[in-house]
Amino acid sequence: MKNIFLTFLAFFTMSFQAILADGYIASYSIKVSDVQTFAKAFDDLMTSNFGNEFPGAVSLGHYAFNGYDDATHGVVISYDSEADMAKGTQMFYTPTFGEFLAEVQSISEPVEQSLNRKLISGGNNNESDNSVYTIYYMSVDNPKKYAAAWSKLVEAQVEDGNISGSFGLRAHTHGNNNYYSHYAYTGSSNIELAVEEQRNLMNSESFAKFSKNVDRVVKKTVMMVVMARYNYPNS
Repeated sequence: MKNIFLTFLAFFTMSFQAILADGYIASYSIKVSDVQTFAKAFDDLMTSNFGNEFPGAVSLGHYAFNGYDDATHGVVISYDSEADMAKGTQMFYTPTFGEFLAEVQSISEPVEQSLNRKLISGGNNNESDNSVYTIYYMSVDNPKKYAAAWSKLVEAQVEDGNISGSFGLRAHTHGNNNYYSHYAYTGSSNIELAVEEQRNLMNSESFAKFSKNVDRVVKKTVMMVVMARYNYPNS
């Protein structure tokens, strides 16, 4: 009975979050030559009044695997609304952020910036269960059909206990439109579990059915290890 209740609760939570999924994800890929100095400067920024007033949840991550991309690190920002996204982006034009840029200019190089709209969100958002993200960038021909099929896939993976952290589907809105149209991600507590959960996903019947029913081209699969978080909402 307890297992039935927990399964029902997980399904209800996922559906509820999917309905309420709103806001944007801004991501900034960076090539960093001195990680320790950059991380210290970034921490100083985000623990200052600038960071305390910033209207988004911010993660600094290292790309453990990133293909041919020159970026070594990424800053990922989760905004709950368009207003928050606009306010947060505007804060990058303030003197405080300008001082930060001047401090890290000699040790960092911007590679790519993108804005993505949240479509579906769910799962467990605890920090410890989302220390590693597996991210799938893809080009999708029929977004509505893909989102429906992806939702069924995630439901099956949750039922099988194969997603320990959070999960989400995002639609690309600003940036290089020739690269990808959507990305999906799952969170895990560590690298070993991330690889294990990906292997279980690829070998599952639900993934085989999903692959037959959708028309998409996976452009890149990335693993990001979280180094620091700021304004992160635990739930």
